[in-house]
Amino acid sequence: MYQIKATVVAVAVCSLLAGGVTAVAFAKGDEHVQETIKHAKEGIAHEKEAIQHLEEAVKGSADPHAKEALEHAKEAVKHAEESLAHAEQASQKPKGKAK
Repeated sequence: MYQIKATVVAVAVCSLLAGGVTAVAFAKGDEHVQETIKHAKEGIAHEKEAIQHLEEAVKGSADPHAKEALEHAKEAVKHAEESLAHAEQASQKPKGKAK
């Protein structure tokens, strides 16, 4: 059970980092934005790996809290991916005439 709790906490922290840090990055310039997006992608990859381990741990468990934690972790990854997509879209230079 300790492993499940630790994994859930790790996934939650990664989600906060992937989604929350991108907002701060936009004030620092384009290079920093791209680096932050890169780190967010790495964080999401780590989250997905953590979810796989959590799925294995929950597979043999009848604990409803563990299964709920797994669903929350999956939702957190989904939201982190959406946040990353918005950050990538916002970081692109607008196409059109420069004024």
